[in-house]
This record gives sequence, C-alpha cells and structure tokens, in this order.
Amino acid sequence: MSFFEELKRRNVFRVAIAYVITAWLLLQLSDIVLDNIDAPTWLMKAIMLLLAIGLPLALVFAWAFELTPEGLKKEKDVDRTQSIAHQTGHKLDRTIIVILALALGYFAWDKFSTPQDVIPANAGIQTEGSETASAEGLAADGAANQAKAQQKSLAVLPFVDMSPAKDNEYFTDGLTEELLNILAQIKGLQVAGRTSSFAFKGKTEDLREIGGKLNVNTLLEGSVRKDDQRQRIRVTVQLINVADGYHIWSDTYDRNLEDIFAIQEDIAQQVAEALKINLLGEEVSEIAVTTRTGMNAYDLYLQGLKDLNLYTFESLRRAEKLLEQSLAIDPNYLPTRLALVRTWIDMAGTGAIPAPEAVKKASPVLEEILRAEPANSAALIFLGQVQLLNEDKKAARRSFEQSLAANPRDAMGLKEYGSLLFNTGDTEEGLSYLRQAASIEPYDVQMQWELCVVHAFTGDEAGAARECNRIGDIQAGNPMQFYGQGYLYLFKGELANYMYWNSKAIELDPADHELKAGIALAWIDLGDMQQAELWLQKAAQLAPDQPTTVSTRIEVLLQNEQVQQALDLAQKAHDEDLPDRQGSGEIIYGLLVGDAIHRHDFDRALELLQERMPTGVASPLELDEPDDVTLLAGMAQVMKMQDPASEQATALLDHAAALNRQSDNRKIPFESGFRQAAIESARGNKQAAIAGLQAAFDAGWRLGWQDVLRNDWRFESLHKELDYKNLVVMLEKDMEKQREEAYELLGLSR
Repeated sequence: MSFFEELKRRNVFRVAIAYVITAWLLLQLSDIVLDNIDAPTWLMKAIMLLLAIGLPLALVFAWAFELTPEGLKKEKDVDRTQSIAHQTGHKLDRTIIVILALALGYFAWDKFSTPQDVIPANAGIQTEGSETASAEGLAADGAANQAKAQQKSLAVLPFVDMSPAKDNEYFTDGLTEELLNILAQIKGLQVAGRTSSFAFKGKTEDLREIGGKLNVNTLLEGSVRKDDQRQRIRVTVQLINVADGYHIWSDTYDRNLEDIFAIQEDIAQQVAEALKINLLGEEVSEIAVTTRTGMNAYDLYLQGLKDLNLYTFESLRRAEKLLEQSLAIDPNYLPTRLALVRTWIDMAGTGAIPAPEAVKKASPVLEEILRAEPANSAALIFLGQVQLLNEDKKAARRSFEQSLAANPRDAMGLKEYGSLLFNTGDTEEGLSYLRQAASIEPYDVQMQWELCVVHAFTGDEAGAARECNRIGDIQAGNPMQFYGQGYLYLFKGELANYMYWNSKAIELDPADHELKAGIALAWIDLGDMQQAELWLQKAAQLAPDQPTTVSTRIEVLLQNEQVQQALDLAQKAHDEDLPDRQGSGEIIYGLLVGDAIHRHDFDRALELLQERMPTGVASPLELDEPDDVTLLAGMAQVMKMQDPASEQATALLDHAAALNRQSDNRKIPFESGFRQAAIESARGNKQAAIAGLQAAFDAGWRLGWQDVLRNDWRFESLHKELDYKNLVVMLEKDMEKQREEAYELLGLSR
C-alpha cells in the first residue's frame, strides 16, 4: 500500500479537515467572546498559536493510534483484519459535515445579520414641515441603516510630524483635522469625530483595538514632513483595514507647500476611490472642494486651531489673537471665521469674557456666513449657542434642528440639542441625544462632561461617578472629572463632599475663580464665615469684578448684616448689566426686588422682575419651561401685594403650577418642591408653602438655604409659623453635622 493510501486508510486527511474547520470556528467564537470582555490582544494570539501547534500533533496522533472497540491502541498493535478504520472514517465524515454546517451558519450570520452597535447614519432631525423629528422616527431611520452603516466607517488618526525639528505639530494636526472634515462630507460614510480620533495621538495601541474603540473598520493614518526653507512638503498616507491590519491603499505626495489644499483634495479623492470598492459599493461620493487661502493666513489659522482645541483661559486668548491675525490677511477665509466665532463662544462658556460681549462679536459674523450658506451646519450650531447666550432658547432650538437637518451625525449639534432638551425639562429625550453624541465622539471630554453633569443633576450617584471618572480616563489632568462629581453632591445637599471634590478640581485648575466662589457660598451655608471670607478673597484675587465673585461678596455682606453695602454692590452690578453666571443674577436681583418691596415700591419690584423675564406679564402662556416657575410666582406675588384680587396674578400662578406639574422631577429633584413653595406662598397658602420647602429639603436642597429662609422676601410671611421655625432648626442641625464633616474631609482645624 502506498504512503498516500495509508494516510487515507488511517483517516489522517479526515482528521486534518475536521481539525482545520473546528479550529476556524473556535477562532471566530473566541474573537467575539474576547472582544466583548475586553481581553488583551495577546490572548487571541496565544489561542491561534496553540491551535497551530495542535494541528501537527493531531495528525501524528491520527497516524500512530487507531480507535478500536477496546479503545485507543497503537496502530502497529492492531490486526488489520480486525481494523474498524473505515467505520471511524464514516463517523469522521458525518462529524465534518456537522462542523462544516455550523461554520457555514456562523459565516452567514456574521455577514448578513444586522449589527446592533452602530450609530444610525441619519440619526437627527427631519425638518421640512416639522420643527422636531420624533424619537420613534429617529429609531426607525437608524434601524434601516445600521447594517449598511457598519461597512461605511472610517477614522482619521493624527498624522505624525516628521519635520527635522519636530516643530510643526500644529501644522500636522491641522492638516489631519482639515482632511477629516473633507472626508466627513462624503455621503454615506461615517467618520469618527475629531476629538476621539486625536485621543490616540502618540499611542501605539494595536490597530484592531483602536478600530474597535472608535467603532470603525477602516483607519487612515500618515505622516507630514514640512521643509520651511525649501517650501516643500511630503505627505505619506495609508488606508488600513482594521480587521486584518493590511493596507487597502497608500501613497506619497512630495510637492510645494502652496499645494497643500490640492494635496488634501487628492488624498480625499484617492481614499474615496478605495472606499468605493471596499466600503461604498457602487455609490458615487462627491468630494467637497476645500476653501483656499494663502499660506501665511493658513498657518496662523492652524496655530489658532491648536490653541482653540486646548480650551483653557489662556489658550483661548491666544487663539483669538492668532485667528484675528489670520483674518487680517484673508478676511474671507471661512474656516478662520468659524473658528473665531467658536473661540468667542468658548470664552463666554469658560467665563473669560461676558456672554453679551460674545454675542455682540459673533452675531454679525454668523449672519453674514448664513446669508451666503444657509445650510452651513457649523454656523447654525454656533448661532444656536449664541442665541442661548442671549437667553433665547426657542430660537436656539430652531437653529440646532436646522443644523441637524443639514448634518444629522454632527456630534456637536447632537450634544447642544440634547443639552437644551435636558435643561428645558425633556430629560429623557435630551439624554438620548447626548448619548448619540458621545457614541460618535467617545473620547471627547466635552461630550463626556455633558453625560457627567446630567447624571449629577438627576442625583444618579453611580452614573455620575462612572461618567465623570471616564473624563479622567480620557484626560487625566482635566478638572471636570472632579467638579462634575461636586455638582452631584451639591444637588444631593452634601455640601462637605461638594467642597471636597471642588478642592480637588482646583488643584488641577487653580485659575478657576468660580470654583473658589462656590466653596465660599457653601461655607456660608455651613455657618463658617471665616472660611467663607478666605475663599471669597481667593476668588477675588483672580477675578474681582466677575459675576460669581460679586454675587458671593453680596452674600457675605448680608450674612455680616452689612445690608446697605450689599445693596450698593447689587445696584452697581445691575447698572453695569453684569451677566448671569452660576446663579449670580438670582442673588443680585433677589436683593434688589426685596429692597423695593420693603420700601413698598411694588412698581419697581415688578419692573426688576420683568427685566429677568420680559414676556412674563405680557404673554405668560408662551412660557413653557419649568425653570420659569419661580419668576412667574414672584411676579404674581408682587401683583397681589398691589391688588389682592388681581386676576392676572391668579392666571400667572395657575400657569406656573401647570408648568411645575409638567416637570419630570429628574433634573435637580428638589426644585419641584421649591417651586411649589413659591407658588403656594404667593397664593397665601402658608402650610402648603412650608410643605413645599420641606419636600425640597427632603430631596436634597441645602445650597443657599440661609439666604432663602432668612432673607428671601417671598417667604417672609412664613417666618412666625412653627413648622417654618422647625425647618430652620432642622437645617441648622444638618449644617452643624456637615460642617464637622467638611473640617475632616478638608483637613481643617476646628
């Protein structure tokens, strides 16, 4: 018998086939399991190695041993006339058929089943004819595109600066970002967000891991070598398949520096051609033509972009100067104009400039851009942000909806729209948009911050800790991970823990005066005016005239019974139109309104309240947010002081009560009880008002209690009630306990 025939007789070939198919199936199943449990990549490699080693061992075993009715025996010890190798061969044939069927079944499931973890390509807003698309419509649209979307995903990793002096990182990063923006406009292609892609800058993680974390199956990476003396640039790019790490396409561009825009367009076109074969099927993708400018203006723009992305007080100021210099060279370069608008908005957001200043600077620029390009999604997002700074929430909502209609997968648009919905009472829908945004930009700290703070606002301790801690995982030195958790304890009424987390944030961001002012306010409530004065001075050293510092100084003056000085400071802040930050407006206006009421100047009191809510008296039924309740109740209370039978006051209170009932009580749970107390106090229902304050206390209300229960004009009529006095005693005892806890947490002597 020939060697080949002997191999057949001993079933070596059958064993080899069965082993290979079984090993392949085991590898596929291992891949799924290990990926879901975030196992290290070496474990998969170890399994592959063991299976590879096992093949020759299995073949040797099949050659040397035979299965007999008495069990396994060495082949040389088996009588050929008694051999059942042919029967074993039939059994192996059936086994191979079963395993092959399983393998084919898995293959079919893997290729044709609908993936469940892909962000809908068109998740967003449908406009024409409707202001807001329903969540059900978004879900239906997303489900219809999920399977298709998984095969159309790309991340642009930060290109490497290969310049001899390594001094062109800003240029390399800018080129990467510009290229990402061009590719993001390809219809049907999902491109991971800029911030998440840049989270892997300088890291050497396995491509498979990066692709999995960014939820894409294709990566674009490369390098840039910029020679300023010769005015030359070399750009090398590779398009890589995440599944196997192989190159789909690569190229090198060695050209004059002035050709940078043509290089960007060429790369995008080449990538699109490769993607059309590998990802996009026969779809035709239009490549956007890049906006061009001179190299001097472009270089300044990229430098400004780098500082803008750092998002600190000082970096934003540098970004503003650089971008203004770029525009001085080319006033019409659209990317620079948009970046400058974003800089002003971010400066207002951080408190670096007052909100009215940002509105004044940004509005005319955005109007001009949108006049030329009405569907520019970035400009529409910025317009909505400016409208929010101007306290026009309805206009902002329309702008965000229009932006998402133009670009449904814009993470910033989803984040802004979700935040607005959450802050106006639609907490569940708002949270769903925020989650979509974070899924597109899983490594964007700003996106993560929104998830962190909404869980804090709702009192979800586990959720807030999880989302806030992830900020630190993404960016270890970011203070938001700590003051996000500070918010949680603030709204839970745990002021000692609030100060502890704020102090940890201050260690990372000592220039943030608002954190220090917040700690000063907490010490007031805890009854330690020495600590309150100390922290107020720390805030004042950094920003003596900013809203939070001024309002905190007013509170300190009131607690020290320096009422006239507090009034003078509040009037000065009002006359200077100091913007509202962190509740500063409520403190300033509350003191001025109370003073007018004490002087029986009800017209002035009502005038001040109308400054805070201009439409409150003229058309109250147009107000549709729970946050409007306390101001409406205050207006009604002043009207009843003027005329106890005022029908307008009754209508205002009825509308305020209806708004309060609409709230789902998820955003800052104690607010519902506090709002109810304001309504009932205005109606003259003292016990119901006290019950509302008690409900707020039970839900975690502590911050500002001294000012509210001792100085707030809305509740002065309750001061002699026994239940009111008992509530004050309860708060004093709670503050005494928390004060001792704060000393211990912060390492302070009594």
